[in-house]
Amino acid sequence: MDTGQPAGHDAQYLTVTAQAYGWDTLWGEEGLTVNCGPRIVRAQFTSAGAFVVAVVSGPAEPSVQLSMPQVLDILETHAAPLPPP
Repeated sequence: MDTGQPAGHDAQYLTVTAQAYGWDTLWGEEGLTVNCGPRIVRAQFTSAGAFVVAVVSGPAEPSVQLSMPQVLDILETHAAPLPPP
């Protein structure tokens, strides 16, 4: 089954990390889109799955380009709240 997701390490790592922190993930022709509430991150990868660039947008913040470490920081900082015990 082809999900459209490149098999490279960066692509897999970013997808799994986003899911682990409660972000919704969707792969499409333009790359990976992850969202958690009103914040959206769109990441692009090479055909081999290497990270190229990401853009984040959300309420009251302009769209800015980010590096992979910056994206990971956003995923961790703005994670979905944990479900109650």
